[in-house]
Amino acid sequence: MPALLPYLAALGLSVALLVAGAIWDGPWDFASFIWMAGVVAVLDHVLPEHGPSPDGRQARALTVGLAAIHFPMLALAVWALAQGGPTWNWIAYFSAAGLFFGQIMNSNAHELIHARGRLRRALGRWTYTTLLFGHQTTAHPGVHHIHVATREDPNTARYGESWWKFCVRAWRDSFRQGLAVEKARQRARGRGDWNIRNPYWEYILGGAAGIGLSLAFLGLPGALAYVALCALAQSQLLVTDYVLHYGMRREKIGDRYEPVGPEHSWNAPHRVTNLLTLHAPRHSDHHAHPGRGFEELTTDDTQPQLPYSLPVMVTFALWPRFWRKVMHPRVHALQDRLAEARTRPETSETACA
Repeated sequence: MPALLPYLAALGLSVALLVAGAIWDGPWDFASFIWMAGVVAVLDHVLPEHGPSPDGRQARALTVGLAAIHFPMLALAVWALAQGGPTWNWIAYFSAAGLFFGQIMNSNAHELIHARGRLRRALGRWTYTTLLFGHQTTAHPGVHHIHVATREDPNTARYGESWWKFCVRAWRDSFRQGLAVEKARQRARGRGDWNIRNPYWEYILGGAAGIGLSLAFLGLPGALAYVALCALAQSQLLVTDYVLHYGMRREKIGDRYEPVGPEHSWNAPHRVTNLLTLHAPRHSDHHAHPGRGFEELTTDDTQPQLPYSLPVMVTFALWPRFWRKVMHPRVHALQDRLAEARTRPETSETACA
């Protein structure tokens, strides 16, 4: 239990502040945003980078518990936004809610769609669906994990590509390529592309149901708030993908790409962000072992490391010129080390140090 306490503290505070902002307004609208956007980044660079991880049973309980509260939390946030209020309060709460669902609940959904067991995978799928991002359930394992660090992967940011161009391309192409995967699966089972068992029906109709319920209970302000909040949450997932794979590329060997390795993801060991995102920034290990639970993931100095914590790097990504200034020297240095390692195979295991 002690290993689980830091996760409960960080996540519990995030939940409590978002609820307080919905119920009491005023300064509480700002409190959640200040915590998510500022305090976390400061603590990341003050606290020790690593701590003990929970055991498998505790980790499973945590992910299921987070999924269970996702749905009422989303309804509460949409209700609060639909009420309107002072402009700056509304913007602060909207931003905080977008960070909460985009960083915490997206990360939990990501954990669940990789998990064993139909219930946990269903919870992950429905978390994504209620964020109008259901196709991620198919596109993430069926496209991103297969094609990561190649031009065939829509969620790998190309060298020099700005976040603003990437987010449009990544959303559009992950939807299309995920749909192509599901159509191929239906054909392989002797069914039509749009057979009712194609999960894209669930993704699309489930999202439409969410919009319809918002409209029915909260009117047009509720529906608009819901769609806007989902769009902001989706952008958080996409900007995380942008940061964690920027400029990475796998070499082509003949007509195939080299195997996925630790050198194809950026990592960030910072403590509080790892607690809130269930170790999503331990990204090299996740791509090497996608079936591992978050509690089993590790990171070390042999993997490419971001210079600052994930919240800071996400902020940098919004300013392309500054982002390139920070990241391009690191991309060049990494590629130079990898090129040197390929000429000296005996040192390839330490190429990312």
